[in-house]
Amino acid sequence: MFRHLRTRMLLPLVLLAAVAASAVAAAPAVAAHGATKVKCVGNSYFCGATVSIAGGASNRKVAIKLTDTDFKLVAVRVLPKSSRGAFSISKAGFHNGGSVYRFTLSAVKSNPKGARIILLFSAGAAAKK
Repeated sequence: MFRHLRTRMLLPLVLLAAVAASAVAAAPAVAAHGATKVKCVGNSYFCGATVSIAGGASNRKVAIKLTDTDFKLVAVRVLPKSSRGAFSISKAGFHNGGSVYRFTLSAVKSNPKGARIILLFSAGAAAKK
């Protein structure tokens, strides 16, 4: 049991580090109509996706392709911390049988280069608000 608990606590931290590292190397794909499509990195228990907020966004539609269908949003993080509160997410929800998470993103133009939000999904409990 201790091994299972340790694995459940350690793996999300490792995933967060991997997602943050991949976000620096790759930007999300933006289609011609302004929609952003992002792939969630992980497995059938949890995954993480990064979305750039650098330079701002105005009502940008974002679709995150999840790795499974039984996920709940468990955390939203922002890098750097100075960008906290400099974005908003609206009209969020799961679509296509739970395999896609869609939302509308707005962010202020003053967000620095490399600013991004990290969304973490898990088959466990939903995020506390």
